[in-house]
Amino acid sequence: LPHDPATGNITGNVIVERWMNSASGTRSRQWRLVGFPYNAAMPLTAISGMSIDFTTNRSMMYFNESGADATTGSSTIRNAGYISFTSSGQQVSVGQGVAAWLYGNSGGTASAGTLASDLTITSSGALSEDGNPISIALSYTSTLGNPGWNLVSNPFASSIAWSGVTRTANVEPTIYRWNPASANWTTRNTQTSISTGGADDIIESGSAFFVRASASAQSITIPQSAKTPNATGLSHFVRAPFRLDITPERAPSAKPKLAGLRLKASGQGNPLPDDIYIDLSREDATPGYDQIYDAESMGRSSGAGLSVRERDGRPCAVQFDAPIREAGTEKRYYPLTVTSPALGQTRLEIATEGDWNSMNSVSLIDTKEGKTILMQGATLSHNFNMTSKKEEGRFILAINHVKVDKNIGTAGAQMRLLGNPVTGERIELLLAHPTARPSRWELSSINGAKVSEGQFELREGNVQYRLMAPGMRAPGLYVLRVELDNGEVQTIKVMHK
Repeated sequence: LPHDPATGNITGNVIVERWMNSASGTRSRQWRLVGFPYNAAMPLTAISGMSIDFTTNRSMMYFNESGADATTGSSTIRNAGYISFTSSGQQVSVGQGVAAWLYGNSGGTASAGTLASDLTITSSGALSEDGNPISIALSYTSTLGNPGWNLVSNPFASSIAWSGVTRTANVEPTIYRWNPASANWTTRNTQTSISTGGADDIIESGSAFFVRASASAQSITIPQSAKTPNATGLSHFVRAPFRLDITPERAPSAKPKLAGLRLKASGQGNPLPDDIYIDLSREDATPGYDQIYDAESMGRSSGAGLSVRERDGRPCAVQFDAPIREAGTEKRYYPLTVTSPALGQTRLEIATEGDWNSMNSVSLIDTKEGKTILMQGATLSHNFNMTSKKEEGRFILAINHVKVDKNIGTAGAQMRLLGNPVTGERIELLLAHPTARPSRWELSSINGAKVSEGQFELREGNVQYRLMAPGMRAPGLYVLRVELDNGEVQTIKVMHK
């Protein structure tokens, strides 16, 4: 390569190639967030190996922060900030990211949705190899409802570590990247080392990502020292299951003391799950959106999607909250939203991460099925049927919703009613026990006359039960007697009105 003998820096124009495999032409999504590693604006005429449609199905876009709206996107609606390139005479600026629909030079069309054959994307220009850092200015339009989103790219012909990038004071530490393997967004916070979608710290050459400013006159600076020989473990730029036939190095990451829950949703559409993270370890975190810690959910349309709603209704992929002060008793509730491209069977999974205090019980409340499922050990799972493509208000992640005695080894049952007094014939009972399960129940009047009885319909991990007592008609006080399979008997008073 031509280079400066004094410094060793590469000089003159260099040809850079990136390879895309077609995965037998079966993929339905070819959008990639792409960048180019040159020290000056690159004309689109410098790109070869891929088709760019400038007319009917425009297939390359940049992102205009000042024109953005709050749309997270779907298969038919995109954010208004995406602007199509309309001619080959336009340019891609230094550090600018673009969204490109890759469909080949022949044998396919921009609207076909498949890649007819493998692609090698070729571009040329002078590399950013003068030893100086690259600064990328960020846009922020205060009048927007959801301002500050900027699509930028790795400006070097080398992988970089996000932890090596310098941000001005009002730039969030989280990057948002599109993973074509899962057709989903990933997040990575360089301050907490928390990720969703399995993302890591590495941004490969030729790749773009979103970063967010929360004030005007902000920027990120990528020094030469941010370059790394390490490879990302994800296929952001190359579709899974393709991998280079080498074992990539993984960058070591800091492991801050965290105490959180990882939630995953899987179901119809793309088989790879969506995941979100809720953490209770930061003293200065709040239930509202904290730009230092939290990450917004960008939505998903091709598979089961999941988000948690913080206090002002914003959907988040990552939410931090303050630690629980009274372990085992202080209650927290986090509403969840589940989406799916089609109705049908879906699965939610929850697992503890980090230094989770097991005295804090974890439950998943399914209001539509009338179930409260208690985590046993460090994991919880719930299979259910999506009857709407967006289940908002159905699921609540609850911490210490049903109080289990702190002395878990010898605790008896903890039992209470959801709603007391009750009306009609239905009793909603919450009952948790560390080892035993309820077997039989009996309802009597206050003077001891039996009114109704029945057996418990047991579901794995369930702690909420719906009892139908047709004999409970007259207003007054009743006694509910519950027998457990270990011989214990628990009673609770029921007021009927």
